[in-house]
Amino acid sequence: MNNFERRIRSFSIDMSFATILFILLAVSFNTMGIQDNQLKLFLSATIAYFGVLIVPNFFSRGQSFGKRTQKMKVVYNDSEKVPSLIMLILREIVKGLLLLSTFGFYLVVCGIMVNSRKDGRGIHDLIFKTKVICITKYVSDKEEGYVLGQGESVKKHLEGSSYD
Repeated sequence: MNNFERRIRSFSIDMSFATILFILLAVSFNTMGIQDNQLKLFLSATIAYFGVLIVPNFFSRGQSFGKRTQKMKVVYNDSEKVPSLIMLILREIVKGLLLLSTFGFYLVVCGIMVNSRKDGRGIHDLIFKTKVICITKYVSDKEEGYVLGQGESVKKHLEGSSYD
């Protein structure tokens, strides 16, 4: 599975989680007695989107829940270092604003860019000089011993399999 497919899965996991959180927040704001429906929807969407994409960075920098399950991480383009928390938060805010201001069209443009560029970077990655890397070669790899590559014994074991 290549980087693009893993990024799509990661984004799908994050957006599914955000949708569930959005529904729960919308229902809870409904019971609070706030009269303005647009305000309720805006608050619910904002808290859900940024809560799912920003809050996990406080616990595991560079990884949302989707990226963590797909064994991916956001790092600087010129090194393998994870950006500071403020840079990660700004990156997600810019990505969210681009998504909202273009009514979702940014998602299509970003998907085309990530799929067609050799380095797999979108506009928000270019702005913040970041990239998304795969921590393991395959999602099914265990983290012990397989992080950022495979040992010789694993290569020998997988020789001739579909994992070559």
